[in-house]
Amino acid sequence: MAELFLREAAARPDCPEAVVAHRVSGVTCAYFGDLAGAHEHFQKSIELYDQACHGDFANRFGRDPRATAEIHDAVALWVLGRVDDSLRLADRALAAHAPTMGHTLSFAALLGLLRYNPEAVATYGQALADIVSRYDLPAFWAGFAVFYQGWAKWSDGAEESGLAEMGRGLAIVRESGSILRLLSIEAALAEAEASAGETDAGLRRLDDALAELERTEERWYEAEMHRIRGEILLKRDPADTAAAEQSLQAAIAVAQSQKARSFELRAALSLAKLYRAANRDADAHTVLAPAVEGFPPTRQFPELAEAQTLLAALSP
Repeated sequence: MAELFLREAAARPDCPEAVVAHRVSGVTCAYFGDLAGAHEHFQKSIELYDQACHGDFANRFGRDPRATAEIHDAVALWVLGRVDDSLRLADRALAAHAPTMGHTLSFAALLGLLRYNPEAVATYGQALADIVSRYDLPAFWAGFAVFYQGWAKWSDGAEESGLAEMGRGLAIVRESGSILRLLSIEAALAEAEASAGETDAGLRRLDDALAELERTEERWYEAEMHRIRGEILLKRDPADTAAAEQSLQAAIAVAQSQKARSFELRAALSLAKLYRAANRDADAHTVLAPAVEGFPPTRQFPELAEAQTLLAALSP
């Protein structure tokens, strides 16, 4: 349907709906894990936007096309490793009418979660909850708001109440029938459960989510799911590294196939640490060096500095 929409819009000279067609195509590419293709479509949507032509589109389509494309592109850029560009674009997207703000705030909170930034998740999660309540927006936005607020509490040390809120938010999203971004919050809850000592429960949840991924083909978060699985396996049995190594290798392979530089670096760092602990310094260097090489410099991705420090220690 996305391809048909774009083809028909492109066939008509100066078709105003092309701005939406590219955004829809971008979301579709991102869903299947083509983040580079998604970025190209989002950029085209942003370039095509003209206030005179598209000023009424927020009311026609429910969301402002430029702000929506910008916040989606911010997530895609972050995964592609363009961290600073991502954060600048996300800031620009947070100015629109209420239904669009529900969308952009939810993705801004997601971006905070990807960054493991509790302050950002708490801020945008609360803002999302406020706007959902004020304008009676659809239930799935409420579910995401509850989930993100719970994740922020868990990150801040309120383990029990945070986990309970995350579970409640996830249930609301599932009951709404929405599947978009569902697997990312399933993985985040699995990670939180394992951190609270419930490693078996976290592993079961993550394995179920990976099985669901094969059914739904929502692949943009697949690399992180494999990395988190590897980390949980190490928590459950630090002496049994074989299964964790396999999951981390899978994470790197998926990330490389998707050009997901941030996910690749994170997984490579985890695997390099595993190898270093096993006195396999040469293997650690081999896996980490390609992930660090050419990564866009930034102070907003702590894993980059950590990886560079480790790589320096591993160099002959």
